[in-house]
Amino acid sequence: MPLKKVNVYLVNHTHWDREWYFSHRDSLILSDLLFTNMIKELEKHPEASFTLDGQISILDDYVAVHPETKARIKHLVSKNQLQIGPWYTQPDALHVQGDSLLRNGMIGILLSRKYGKTMSVGYLPDTFGFNSQLPFILDELGLKSFVFWRGIDIKKTGSCYFICHSLGNSRKVIAVNMPQGYSIGMLLDASNQYVNQRLDPAVTFIEDQSNRFEPNILIPTGNDQMSIITNFSDQVAKINEIGKYHYQISNYEDFIEKISHETSLSDYMREFLDPVLARVHRTCGSSRMDIKLAATALEDKLVHQVEPLMVIGRKFAINLGDCILTDAWKKLLDSQAHDSLAGSVVDSVAEDILHRLKEGNELADGILNTIKRLISLRLKLSSNQVVVFNPLPRNTVDYCSVRIVSPTESVAFDGVDDSALVANKRIHGRDHLLQQTRSGDQQTNEPGYFISDYLVKMALPAMGYKILNFRADSELKLETTPIKQLQTEHFTVVFDSGHVDLKLNDGTVIHDFICLKDSGNAGDTYDYSPPEQDRAVTMLFRSASVFKRGHYEEMKLAGQFKLPRTLSDRRNGESNTEYRFTMTISYIADLLQIHVSVDNQIFDHKLVLAINTGSVNDKNIASVPFGYLTRSQQSVKDWQKHFVEKTVSIWPLDNNVTVENKKYSITIFSKMIKEYQQHGKYLLFTLLASTDQLGKADLINRPGRASGDTTKVGHPYIPTPGAELLGKHNYDVQIYFAKTFNKLVVAKIQEKINFQAMSYQIQNKNLFLNRLDNKLQDDLVPIAGLPTQFNLMDLPNGLCVSACYPSYFGNNATILRLFNPGKLAVAFKLPSGAQAVNALEDSREYHGIIAAYDLLSIKIQF
Repeated sequence: MPLKKVNVYLVNHTHWDREWYFSHRDSLILSDLLFTNMIKELEKHPEASFTLDGQISILDDYVAVHPETKARIKHLVSKNQLQIGPWYTQPDALHVQGDSLLRNGMIGILLSRKYGKTMSVGYLPDTFGFNSQLPFILDELGLKSFVFWRGIDIKKTGSCYFICHSLGNSRKVIAVNMPQGYSIGMLLDASNQYVNQRLDPAVTFIEDQSNRFEPNILIPTGNDQMSIITNFSDQVAKINEIGKYHYQISNYEDFIEKISHETSLSDYMREFLDPVLARVHRTCGSSRMDIKLAATALEDKLVHQVEPLMVIGRKFAINLGDCILTDAWKKLLDSQAHDSLAGSVVDSVAEDILHRLKEGNELADGILNTIKRLISLRLKLSSNQVVVFNPLPRNTVDYCSVRIVSPTESVAFDGVDDSALVANKRIHGRDHLLQQTRSGDQQTNEPGYFISDYLVKMALPAMGYKILNFRADSELKLETTPIKQLQTEHFTVVFDSGHVDLKLNDGTVIHDFICLKDSGNAGDTYDYSPPEQDRAVTMLFRSASVFKRGHYEEMKLAGQFKLPRTLSDRRNGESNTEYRFTMTISYIADLLQIHVSVDNQIFDHKLVLAINTGSVNDKNIASVPFGYLTRSQQSVKDWQKHFVEKTVSIWPLDNNVTVENKKYSITIFSKMIKEYQQHGKYLLFTLLASTDQLGKADLINRPGRASGDTTKVGHPYIPTPGAELLGKHNYDVQIYFAKTFNKLVVAKIQEKINFQAMSYQIQNKNLFLNRLDNKLQDDLVPIAGLPTQFNLMDLPNGLCVSACYPSYFGNNATILRLFNPGKLAVAFKLPSGAQAVNALEDSREYHGIIAAYDLLSIKIQF
């Protein structure tokens, strides 16, 4: 019986990890050889094509050292021989915000256009799983297809090729899975052995996986840092003389075009986290938390402070260059590549990542410093004034963090609803200092002063600023209370003999409401894995102090618990090392604020923050980029028969997660923590999982070979003492109680958490609190003054703000991105003169409705 005709499309490509167990500079050396050979081979064979891994950063790196090749590259791109972009780097798609993924595509496409055509495929060959809103993000970037490897369960999708829908079903893309990975066709060889034992079986495998006939099948022919396959067309011609299928040269765009006309593609709507055919490293969300904390802090600062403040600054002709903002983003995006952010790198590379993030923070802080100071100089602030900026395009009444440098220990603010001094530091005076004056250098004395942080409740105009007046006051200190409890209008937090309990006003008591739990970690930088016969221990607090001033209260808890220092000590039952930790609990604007600080001095362990929800529930509602998803506990018997790693119920934490019962719902917010687990009444948030190796074999949760190539021939085991994360680490969590769960309410709270107000004071007591204060002088400021209160825009309450930033695509405009967090469509009328666009700022159709779990990007000229 003759075979049905199957066309197999071979794509010559390379996958290019910029860093891993080698550094970014190492990969640059490799590109010097491999990319040069690629250019020569494509010029020699006009019929050939090559895909450069879907990320433009590696080509920009190469062109920076070989500028003479740019014209040749542009020619190859114009002939469709070389496929580049659309991403800046190959991103992690689970532990970053949706706006970071959009910036990755925006900047990637913007930079790719310098060379000509950008590949129109969302190509992500090695990313460790994908969030459920990726179709939405791809479509917003003008990408209508998606080629990937990890995370698929073909029993759920029906085929390797299908239509993938966003959660609100308003966006869709063609999804193409490479079930055997991007390297199945590597080392292409026109021999009977290769074709009969490797290539033909790879095609047959894809046929067998599908529940339908596959007339077109994709086989990628490349691997990590692999050079272009030479004489490709000659080899394919010889393969067709041997193989049982029809093989032809292709690229990803052409393959997508072929299958886009097929009418039997199935539909799928969900995240990709199933380790059926490939590992997804489900627990990498807690590896190298120092990198994740630093990357998240920079991401938050860029989206929610720097970009909105640049919009405000440009309204007053403070026009910092677009390239500075883009450069700050590049530092972050380089660090959000899938290996880099996952933490599956060697220590020397981890140091490189942290240094990049430090540089990105310096750029971000410099932008903020410049704009705030120049506006403050134009406002001619006095020594008893501070300006507070609202980066959110919505009028707000909320508590703001305000820093004041003053000669007195505390100050009072005029015209505010409430304020409290939450922290201060005394700086002692100094004698015999040099002061430069117009008449020459003089000796002087410098009096002492205080640097103080306040919580101030005040009304702020939408995406504007307001000036606060303050005066000396000695009655704002927090006062110690003898009662070890924190009282709110809805509940009471009680410290009792090392335990923290929560008493709701309806009489419900949640014992051990919050605590830390510790267990061993026999895993590696890819995954947590439990040691044999290991049990988690609960660490109780030793002391509590409660402070109060006005409406503000806080409880400070301290703990010290003996834990095993090493895995060997755990096996031997030796608890020999004091583990110190603190927790501060306060209640501000309906949120229970939790700050956790740990001093990690032990090895190979997993530390979690355990929050008792009081609900025995196997379901939770988790935020995902621009939407919500209900997740359930996973329990698979004989998982080794079906999966390549254990399907643990540990999930990526986007921003918040909710558990509800018949009496109340409880939502936990954290921008810092990246994974959580639901276990009985508890939600467990991993603070860190420390380890001593890059990759280990035969783990309890991940049997078989070591990830990271450390069990390949010639690859030694690689120790990672830096991944033990010794030292201090800090985390912030917010908790919200309500009678019922409401998506819009929770999304608006998240919006408030994201867009925190910023303050600035002109003072000469310490010109290095902000690094550029000492250099930003009055002569940079136009003479004209500013209004004392400014309002750029305001928005309706039915939608949430994702971002507001200056145009990235070369015009003097502002982009405002709104999203609908609910299951019902929301009507919204565009402001006068505004234009609906996508993330690339191309015009899009808009009919006055924002669909469920969808967004609207608006271009506005001010």
